[in-house]
Amino acid sequence: MSERTTRDTILDAARPLFTERGFNGTTIRDIAEAAGVSPALVMKLTGSKAELFQAAAPESPGLTDADHPDEAPGYRLVRAIVDRRDSGDYEFWAMAPYLVQEAPDPEGARAGMTERMVPRIAAVIGEHTTEMARARMVVTLLLGLASGVRTFEILTPQTIDSAKLIETYGALVQQIIDDTEL
Repeated sequence: MSERTTRDTILDAARPLFTERGFNGTTIRDIAEAAGVSPALVMKLTGSKAELFQAAAPESPGLTDADHPDEAPGYRLVRAIVDRRDSGDYEFWAMAPYLVQEAPDPEGARAGMTERMVPRIAAVIGEHTTEMARARMVVTLLLGLASGVRTFEILTPQTIDSAKLIETYGALVQQIIDDTEL
């Protein structure tokens, strides 16, 4: 197996484990076993656990989901997070704070996350300002929603119906998107 193929195998093995068990509940040994390699090789090819987690994260965290192309972007972004909660799929937004916290260089990781997320959200919502204030606010709302539904489980399906959550929280996000005064 080539180094690139082995690294891809490791990343493919890591994604479902991180999704099922979260960052803290997944060990390098678990990932190595699932990939059929040694823990030492996992570390050699991916670096730290936080770097492995970040490498396994999808490049576009729910920003291009087109299940509802006629839906306003605020609702579509919220729907993607709620749908992933309901299906148990990997949630980048909930894990992003852990990536920053666990990174060898948290300041660099924070800047990298901001550079990764804010311009993508700006493109989705059609913001073309230098400051990207609306996009930054939307990112903040999405991080909060993901933490509330995944990390803290404050908004469970038993607490609020998924459709009502999308309708209510989507309206908050859409209000920021539509506010051209920002």
